[in-house]
Amino acid sequence: MSKAEETKPITKTEATISRYSKQQLITANRFVAADKDILAVTLDNDLTYTLDEAERAVQAFKAKEVK
Repeated sequence: MSKAEETKPITKTEATISRYSKQQLITANRFVAADKDILAVTLDNDLTYTLDEAERAVQAFKAKEVK
């Protein structure tokens, strides 16, 4: 790692983005029951997600064509 990378300040945006576990997102009041079901099947138990990532996962699932 270079000296510049070591001393790179963290921007406000990077510092304020929260990440949540699958369980936290499923229990959040932000999502309706149907969206919580989608999150339950699409998200990985071992990863964390931003709210934007979770919302995109729901939208991507809803956009899939039914077979």
